[in-house]
Amino acid sequence: MIAATDWPKFDPALIKSDTMTIGVQVNGKLRGTLDVATDIPEDALKADALALDGVVRALEGREPKRVIVVPRRIVNIVA
Repeated sequence: MIAATDWPKFDPALIKSDTMTIGVQVNGKLRGTLDVATDIPEDALKADALALDGVVRALEGREPKRVIVVPRRIVNIVA
């Protein structure tokens, strides 16, 4: 009988992810997203964000004034 069966066991390993999606903004406007590993270094994340097509178009050849990385959430570029 189904009422007599045990509940399924919780396995925390099944909900753990090795990748995450990070939003990339230029001057407060979303220009793209990155799918990266959860343990990516901050310098590599900055380099990947600056290489996105939408970011390159938004910067129009200028150097960014500041790159702000909020770990596991967003990369914000101030031009």
